Amino acid sequence: NRSLEHNLFLLTEYIQKNNKVKAIQLVKDLIAMKEEPIKLLALITSNYRLFYQSKILSQKGYSGQQIAKTINVHPYRVKLALNQARHYHLESLLNIIDSCAETDYKLKSSYMDKQLILELFILSL
Repeated sequence: NRSLEHNLFLLTEYIQKNNKVKAIQLVKDLIAMKEEPIKLLALITSNYRLFYQSKILSQKGYSGQQIAKTINVHPYRVKLALNQARHYHLESLLNIIDSCAETDYKLKSSYMDKQLILELFILSL
């Protein structure tokens, strides 16, 4: 039984590796465990924001510890983020963060099924 945070890093890893089937299944499992799609999206967005911030600070020469202190997160999260962020260009991370914002708006304003909106978001990445 993994923690929600670990599951979300796993989810972003599946997305990064273009393993959409596993990503969608993990979302379904989390929703079955009573996690709200809006909350899941907020946590996914937080991970991608962490990837973006970590990548920028790393390029400026900051160490993992300095990054953790600067953005006020646990050093282990920064280590995981840096490992995944290296697979992205800064521009694509920004595009994903924009897509997260658009999906958040859809989740909060649409009458469509929230799980479906989240799944379509993952498929679009």
